[in-house]
Amino acid sequence: MSSHRAARRRATPPRQAGAAWSTWRLLVPACVATGALVASLFLVPSGGDDTQDVSGTTSIAAAEIAATHTPQASRARTRPDRVAGLGKVGVRRAVPMDNAAAREAVSTLHEREVRAKARARAARLKAKKLRIAARREARLAAMQKTSNFRVGALNILGSQHTAGPGGYGPGTERAAISAGIIMSRGVDVVTLSEVQDDQLGVLNARLGGYSIWPQQSLGNNGQRLQIAWRSSRFEMVDGGSVTFTFASQAIPMPYVLLRDLQTGAEFWVISIHTSAGNLEGERDSGTAIAISLMQRLMAESGKPVIIGGDVNEHEEFFYKVCQATGFLGANGGGAGCTLPPPPLRVDWIMGGGSGGAGVGFSGYMQDGSTLARASDHYFIHADASVVDPGDQP
Repeated sequence: MSSHRAARRRATPPRQAGAAWSTWRLLVPACVATGALVASLFLVPSGGDDTQDVSGTTSIAAAEIAATHTPQASRARTRPDRVAGLGKVGVRRAVPMDNAAAREAVSTLHEREVRAKARARAARLKAKKLRIAARREARLAAMQKTSNFRVGALNILGSQHTAGPGGYGPGTERAAISAGIIMSRGVDVVTLSEVQDDQLGVLNARLGGYSIWPQQSLGNNGQRLQIAWRSSRFEMVDGGSVTFTFASQAIPMPYVLLRDLQTGAEFWVISIHTSAGNLEGERDSGTAIAISLMQRLMAESGKPVIIGGDVNEHEEFFYKVCQATGFLGANGGGAGCTLPPPPLRVDWIMGGGSGGAGVGFSGYMQDGSTLARASDHYFIHADASVVDPGDQP
């Protein structure tokens, strides 16, 4: 047993020494490699090609030692780019970037990014505005309504003008003739002036399929001016009147708001008759009242307006209405309120609107069929196309 103990005592020191030697054998190459790396990073001066060669050689030598004596030797041998990388690190550290140049580069990059973001933001905002405008236009187009019909104006020559012997027959007979002409021309909306009580009864009986307003609902002299429309096409939505002076008498000037039963388009119609002869002041006053009414109706409702009747003026009425409202005549007119082509009558039909509302005319006629027996005025009529912008937001 003593011999065995002695053997164990003798075997122990070599085993301990062998362990220590193994530890140092691993640490020494690592330290050498670390020292070489430190030397390549900090001790190599930044200079010419010789310095770079030395640092490269030192780095490569250190890498070879580390690769030979470290557990990562196999990977280092198969990754020569790591060795080259060590040399490059040494060179870059030896030539530091100038701080001012770095700040300038960063600042330039930042400004470019800011400008790019601003451009992108502006582009998005513009695209958004375009989408909003397109949606609004689509909504307005959906609300917009149109109505196409034939409109006319006729002074039927009041019964008092032919109560006795003269060139025309009795007022009731002439009213019947006028009703027949209106229907035969396919007129859907018509303004009538100089209507007397006996003639109104005939018009109600002979204008089959038409509604007439105001009849006698506006009191004394309220029957003088009437508005008639085809009942199958239109319905009355609203109505009213303003007072003006005609032949030294205060009479109502009626107006109605009609709705197209097919399309829903709405528009105003005004019937007018201003004083004749040398009563220029009354004509001017009546025209001014009519213009004020047109402007008010457009402003309050946004709907288009048509006015028709005997204004006893060949040019002045057109100029005043056009200049104040932009309305044109059923017989034409143009930029700068230039007159329509001749011949010009004292009976006018004009129309227009604002804020998307409008009236267009075509097929204007000065119909002389009334001159033979019905009236001393032409029956004027034209195709009208009105645009009702609807209830705007």
